[in-house]
Amino acid sequence: MGSIKEKIKIEVEKIPEDKIAELYNIIHSFRINIASKRGEAKGSRDTALKFFGIWKGMSPEEAGALEEIQSRRKRTFRERML
Repeated sequence: MGSIKEKIKIEVEKIPEDKIAELYNIIHSFRINIASKRGEAKGSRDTALKFFGIWKGMSPEEAGALEEIQSRRKRTFRERML
C-alpha cells in the first residue's frame, strides 16, 4: 500500500462533497493546534486570523445548531445578570 498521506488522500476522495467543509475545519484546527504547540504560531492575533471564514459552507442544520447555542448563552447571561 502507499504512504499514510496517500491513504488519507484516498479516504478524502470518498467523503461526500457536502461534508468536505467540516473535514477541512477539523484538519485545519488540528494543524493549527500542532503549530501552536510547536511555537510556530506568532501570537494569538495571528492564530485567530487563520480561523476567519471557518463557518463558511455550513449546512442549514449546523447553522441552526450554532444559533441555538448562541441563543442559550444569551439567555443564561441575562439570567445571571438578574
